[in-house]
Amino acid sequence: MERAAAIDLGTQTALLLVVERGARGELVVLADECAPVRLGQGLSTRAELDPAAVERALRALAGFNARADELRVPDARRRAVATAVLRRARDAATFVLAARERAGVALEVLSEADEARLGHLAVVGDGAEAGVLVIDVGGGSTELCADAGRARASVPLGALVAAEALPDGGARPCADEPAWRALKVELRSAFARVPRELRACAAGVVCLGGTAGNLACLDQRLARHDPTRAEGHRFAAPAALRQAERLAGLDLASRRALAIEPERAATLPAGLLCLHAALERVGAGEARASGRGLRYGLARELLGPG
Repeated sequence: MERAAAIDLGTQTALLLVVERGARGELVVLADECAPVRLGQGLSTRAELDPAAVERALRALAGFNARADELRVPDARRRAVATAVLRRARDAATFVLAARERAGVALEVLSEADEARLGHLAVVGDGAEAGVLVIDVGGGSTELCADAGRARASVPLGALVAAEALPDGGARPCADEPAWRALKVELRSAFARVPRELRACAAGVVCLGGTAGNLACLDQRLARHDPTRAEGHRFAAPAALRQAERLAGLDLASRRALAIEPERAATLPAGLLCLHAALERVGAGEARASGRGLRYGLARELLGPG
């Protein structure tokens, strides 16, 4: 069996993907799991990881490793990576050591370039045209990538980091707060540094990550969050700002009654602002949502050409 396991440890979530190669060379998903570890909690105001967040992340990594064992994935086809959260944390090396010793996971901290490249590989490998522009709003940064990584940009603002600039980390209504207006100005300024070569191209724009997936469910007015309905949904770019403003005016209970992942209720308005700023900068009129993030690109690399 040709099986691979990819772990993506982000600022907000930890993700596991286990796949095997199908008869036609396609990826057959055996497990696709998510744990809301919030490893980057509080990192925007201090340089080191929060001890409680570290424990949550290590438990998730250990569980993912056990799941890969259960599915008989060979060690040579396992890879675990971390993104912006460990690029930023001063004690990242200590966490990497703990991941190896306590969870049995050899964790690699991805560069911004590799993070963007793997996200692009995930989308193109899934059948999109090679010229597509990929936007990935994470918890700690937003990556933009085209031309297989030769054109890219990384903005050090994502859903969790941006939310921490809001009252109570975005957990209470803030649409009328000065901090909400200030965040919109800050994001527009930050994304203004994205090079114009990354403007929307003929092959279209694909948006990765939980922010885009939740937006897709809201845009379809679903009764509940459904990743299968979110995958591939096309939405008009202004929908990101419209839904951000809508959610920012609600309390957590009201947000959770909508078609979103409950654990993202506090950070989703800020994540949607990040997505809006990215789409506005590249001049996109519409985009397609996909939950197939960099872990899919990682799995494709592990399995090699079909």
